[in-house]
Amino acid sequence: MNLAPIKNIADDIKAIKIQWATPLAKAAIDTLAKEIQKQKFKSLKEFDTFLKQAVVFLKQARATEPMLFNGLKYCLVTYKNLLAKKADLKTITTKLFQACKSYLGDIEREEALRPLIGAKVIKKNMNIVTHCHSWSVIKLLVTAHQQGKNIHVYNTETRPLYQWRKTSQDLVKAGVPDTMITDDAGPFFIDNLYESTTHIDMLIIGSDAIKIDGSVYNKIGSFSLALAARHSKIPVYIVGSLTKVDTENTVKIEQRSGKELRPDAPKGLDIINYAFDKVPAKFITGIITEYGIINPKDIKKVVKKNCPWMVK
Repeated sequence: MNLAPIKNIADDIKAIKIQWATPLAKAAIDTLAKEIQKQKFKSLKEFDTFLKQAVVFLKQARATEPMLFNGLKYCLVTYKNLLAKKADLKTITTKLFQACKSYLGDIEREEALRPLIGAKVIKKNMNIVTHCHSWSVIKLLVTAHQQGKNIHVYNTETRPLYQWRKTSQDLVKAGVPDTMITDDAGPFFIDNLYESTTHIDMLIIGSDAIKIDGSVYNKIGSFSLALAARHSKIPVYIVGSLTKVDTENTVKIEQRSGKELRPDAPKGLDIINYAFDKVPAKFITGIITEYGIINPKDIKKVVKKNCPWMVK
């Protein structure tokens, strides 16, 4: 039994060498699948130890990653069902490898569907604000651009890791007109009621976690942007898979080291560094998923219908 590859991917997640929910979940579940297939377990007991320890390492790597957590849950539910059927070790490892690959395949299909669904809410000549970097949001915006909707995107710098650089790079490469604004300017810029120089039509952001009540955890700064949008009656759309729903209410807002903000901070200075904040459900117009655009209040119902294994 070799847990080193699992520990390595968990360490990369902790060190933020792997960023963003979907790539992170893909990397972790793919590594687990490869190790289940590659390793030669001597007994079911040894495999049981491996699987449970692997799940612990991966779950402890990051606090706000329900897409990963739900992938692990899918594997554990599959494993439990196989044990109940008294399957042998070979059958269990084969079926669990297939379960991991099935989950990864679902993510790929979701990624293909969401841009087409989400682009329907975007009208011609819209000015759209986004925040941080989300592959799902980028694909949606690029899809709308390719449909000839002549959109203009304004994205925040997203301190302290400046994920806007990736967002702007992807949008400009795809030919989408893009302008950066500072984080501090974001809420004022998005509000159309006070001396606005640019009329904003929509806020579209990604999601690190969707709570069962329809609220959303996303990169710090999302709350203030959504609040400003609500103040101006600007639609707020969240892009995210149902596999990002935290059905067990275990995901917490992560706080990172103050050194991420100021490595040379003077001794005795305390720094609060929230990595994420919460957008209340009442701020959100709709959540764009592979199952359509969902009213936040209906999230639990949609999960129960389409992903019953996620709900106890």
